[in-house]
Amino acid sequence: MIRALIIDDEESGEQLLSKLIKLKHPDIKLVPSAFDLDEAIQRIDIEKPNLIFLDIRLGKSTGFDVLEKTVFQDYHVIFVTAYSQYALKAIKSAALDYLLKPVDMEDLDQAINRFKSRVSQSNIGQLRLIKAAFEDSMTKQKLVVPTKEGFEFIDQSEIKYIIADENYARIFITGDQSFFSSKNLGYFEKLLPESRFSRIHKSHLVNLNSISNYEYGNGGFVKMIDGKRLEVSRRRKKYLLEQLNATVPSKTDK
Repeated sequence: MIRALIIDDEESGEQLLSKLIKLKHPDIKLVPSAFDLDEAIQRIDIEKPNLIFLDIRLGKSTGFDVLEKTVFQDYHVIFVTAYSQYALKAIKSAALDYLLKPVDMEDLDQAINRFKSRVSQSNIGQLRLIKAAFEDSMTKQKLVVPTKEGFEFIDQSEIKYIIADENYARIFITGDQSFFSSKNLGYFEKLLPESRFSRIHKSHLVNLNSISNYEYGNGGFVKMIDGKRLEVSRRRKKYLLEQLNATVPSKTDK
C-alpha cells in the first residue's frame, strides 16, 4: 500500500485531488492532509509517506520550504501548482512530476504511474536538486516596483533592504542606488520570497544574503553589506535567527 500526503493551502484544491485519487487509485492510502508549512512538516515526520502531492505556494511559504525543513526526506514528490513559470522550469530541470490546477484525471494518472515505476528509487538527491534550481530561478525574477513616475524593474537578487517611509517604501539595491516606491512595506513583504527576505522590524525588510553580521541585544541589530546598521525588533528576533540558522546563547536572552 502506498502512503500519500496532500499538502495544499486551499481546501477546495485538496478536496478535488483527494476525490480523484480515491476514485481511480484504491492502492493509495491518503494520510490526513496538511494546509500550511508547520502542519506539513509535522505530518511528513510522523506519517513518513512514500508520495507527497505538494502545492508550490503555501500562504507566505513555499513547498520548497517543506523540502528543506523536514527530517524525514525519503519520499517522492508530485508538485501541484496553478502558476509560476520559474517554478515549473526548476521542477523540469530536476525531472520531477507536476500537475497544473485544476488537476486533470488523465494527468494525475500519468504522474502516479510514473511514480510507481520508480518507487523503489531514493529521491533525496533529486529533492536537493529541485530546491537549488528553484532558488536559483527565484533570484532571477524581476520585481516590478511602482513609483510616482511609473515602474522600475529590479532583479530580486539586487535588493539589499527596503525601509518604510510612512505609507511608502524606499528600496536599496546594489550599486548604492535606491528607489522610492508608492507601495508600502507590507506590499513587498507579501511579494518577495520568505526564504530569502525577512521582515526584521516594522520598518525594515532585508535580503538575508545582504546581511554581513548580527549583533546581540534586546532584539539586536543586523549590519548590511553596505555598512548600514538596522534594528531587529525583539518580537522578530527568534525567527530571524532561525532563518539565518543561528543559535542564541542563553546568556544573551536576558
